This record gives sequence, structure tokens and C-alpha cells, in this order.
Amino acid sequence: MRSSKYIGIKIVPVLWVILNLLLLSCSPKKSEKQAVAIVNDRVITADEYAFFYELSPRNDTSSEKSDARMTVLNSLIDRIILAQQAEAAGLADSDSTLQNALDLYMRQAVNRELYMKHVRKRVNVHEDEEREAFNRSKKTLFVKHYQSKHENIIQDVLAGVAPFDHIPMFAGIRTVNLDGFGFTDAVSWNDVQGDLEDILFNLPLHDISEPVFDGSQFHIYKVVDFEQEVIIRDNDFQANRQSIHGILRKRKEAKTAAAFVYSVMEPQNLIIRMGVLNQLADHIHAYLPSQSDPQAQYIPNEEIRFLENHEKILMKQPLALFRDGTMTVSDFLFNYKVNPQKISYDDRDLLQINLQNAIGLYVRDRVLSEKGIHENLHRLPSVYEEVQTRKEHMLAEKMIRKLYAENRSDYKADSMFSDFLKNYLTDLREEADIHVFNEKLMTVNTSDEGLSRKIDFIVVNTQ
Repeated sequence: MRSSKYIGIKIVPVLWVILNLLLLSCSPKKSEKQAVAIVNDRVITADEYAFFYELSPRNDTSSEKSDARMTVLNSLIDRIILAQQAEAAGLADSDSTLQNALDLYMRQAVNRELYMKHVRKRVNVHEDEEREAFNRSKKTLFVKHYQSKHENIIQDVLAGVAPFDHIPMFAGIRTVNLDGFGFTDAVSWNDVQGDLEDILFNLPLHDISEPVFDGSQFHIYKVVDFEQEVIIRDNDFQANRQSIHGILRKRKEAKTAAAFVYSVMEPQNLIIRMGVLNQLADHIHAYLPSQSDPQAQYIPNEEIRFLENHEKILMKQPLALFRDGTMTVSDFLFNYKVNPQKISYDDRDLLQINLQNAIGLYVRDRVLSEKGIHENLHRLPSVYEEVQTRKEHMLAEKMIRKLYAENRSDYKADSMFSDFLKNYLTDLREEADIHVFNEKLMTVNTSDEGLSRKIDFIVVNTQ
């Protein structure tokens, strides 16, 4: 197969294409979306390609559209043919680690579909909400704010017994010194969370709000003045409507997701065993990486392997208990390898909090995926498709490692192996039966707004 752009487009007989697409639409294991390419009968759908495009390095996607599309497709095809070689070599046989990882990837895909079903599809944003938000965006409130951990102090301020000394709402907010009122915060639309925004924009001028408790502090607010554009034009609303819609949808989805997670997780009575967590945090903090950013880091693979090989008693300890199951330290570290979360090595207590949050996230995902499996979401074509994509990625990596191990003595530098791998892939592509449907490739939606996989539930609180 010849091409000036790495792969070319074979002319496909119309009947053959129709037959393949018909088989694709009838198969319970394939997406119903149209194919952008076929590699040795392995169909690459538009949705799968969009997912791969989203995860591709920026230097692959930053060039001119047609070049970027083809570069990403070439990478995906390379991975598929390497995975096919790995399958033929038996690298997937009896690999329990691969199967366990695929189970976690399947559960991630199920949770995406659960989110779509119970959150995204249930959220609607109406025009009157968009117009209300647009009107707010043309208004700036000047707000005095006071906070205290003690409700009696707040009541004294409300009663006029104690002064209403302004405290900025958060670091970085614009503060203005107004004649007659002193320092105030200048608050515009989308500067604060939606619930607080509703309180402020509905608060009558010069009235003080009811105390608001955020879980640790009580807050009161007073709108002392405002600025507003006098003339508001409809064409300005139409020009900003899409971005306003997106912000309102994200807010509504966050609320809906939080309520959904609470309803699922509250009966689980999730408990983290602090003694075991302390041991794990102590061990990880004791072996912090010497050459890394101490503010945010990932647990090194070497540290995980050390724990797995030398701390077998700790690895078997239950770390989290919940109604439907148990998560051991070993389970936690395996989840971490598949779905790593940032932790801080700068402070031992903060590291433990980061680990606790990660445990809550992994347990949450496990419980939600069980609910999704109960609802048969694991049988959806999109879930199968994503698991297939993940499997091919891991098999391709195994094949590369096998090639390197078999030819290690021939390479005195990494660049030599890189050249060998390029030639190896060129030979495989020449032997493969590859068909690219260029028109469909160029119409795939690869914008972040259009990708349903960019979702997540709210992290569940743990006790």
C-alpha cells in the first residue's frame, strides 16, 4: 500500500462496503456509527476515532485539519495492527493482569453510560434560564461579606451589636473601596457558585442575607450597590447564548450528579480504616521521589512494585469497607495503576487526605459500575468498543516490549530501536488490508464539547 501521507485510501467496491456496514449495524458488539477505516476486518468507528483523537498528544492534533486527522488515524491503525500481532503471538492468553485492567476499563465505560442515562439526559436548560443568566452577566454587584465559625458572632453582626467588617469571599476576588461603604467585593455572573449567585442576585439592596453555613463557617452577605448596562440587545444575547448554555448545563449536571451519587452511596456506609491508611501513607511518604515536583505527584511504579513484593501483609489488609464489598490495599494500588490520581508529597497529612480521596473515588466507581451492570449498560456497543480500544492499546504495548526484548542486543541506542519499529510497522501496513473512508474521517466531531466521554461524577465524601 503506497501513500505520501503514511497510509492511503483503497478504492472499495460499493457492494463490499455496504455489506461491511450492514454487518456492523447488525452486530451487538459494534457501534452503529459509520466507519472511518477498516483494518483487516477490524472496523474503526467515528465515535472510537473521536475518543482516540481526544487523548492524542497535542503535537499530533495541532497541525492543519486533514494532516492532523490522518496523523491520529495512522497512530490508531499502528496500535491495532500491533495488537493483532500480539494476539497472534498469544500475548493475551492467560494474562490475568490484562483481564483485571480490562474489567476496570469496562467499569469506567459503564459509568460513562450511567452518567449519560441518569444525569446528562435528564438535564435541560431553557431559554428563560439563559436570558436570566445573560441579564446577570450585564450586572456587577458590590457585596460586603462576613464569616465566622461561631453562629453567635454572626447573630451579633445581624443585630448590629458587632461591626460588619468586610472579609473578601475568596483570594483573588476584585475588591473595591466604595464611598460610604468601605471595602466590598465586585461580583459578576459566574464569579461564584450557582447557589450563592442566586442568593446575591435575588438579595434586595442593603438587606443582609440569612446566615449560610458551608460545613465549617457561617457567612452573611449584603449588596450595597450595583452597576448595570442600560441597553441590553438581543443580538448580544444570541452571540453569547451558546457559552451561557454550556455553563448552566455544567452547573445543573453537577447538582444532578451529586444527588445521584449521594442516593447510591449513602446506603453503602463507606468506612475507611484509618489504621491501614496511616500505614500506607507512612510508607509512601517515607520513599518520596527525589527528583520531582513536591507539590503534586504520582506514586511511582517502582514504589507500587516494592509494596506488592515486600509488604504482603499490608497488601492484604482491608482498606475500605462498604455494604457491597471490601477494598484491600492491593485492590487500591491496582486501581491506582489503571486510574492514577495526583497526590502531594509536600506534606504527609495532605498526602493521606489525597489517598483518602482516591479511595473514595475508586469505591464510588466500583459501586456505580455495579449499578450500571445491573441495568445492562455493559452490553451497550459503546462499552464494548471502548474496552476493545483499551485492550488493543495494552496488547500493542506488550508487543513493543516483546520486540525490544527479542532484539535488545542489536540496539546500542533507543533511536536504533525506534527506527526498527518504524520499519516493522511499515512492513505490517504493507501486508494489512486497510481501507480509509476519507470523507467520513473529515466530518468526525472532535471538539471537546461534542465528546460524551469527558464526564465524571462528583467524588463521594468518605467517613
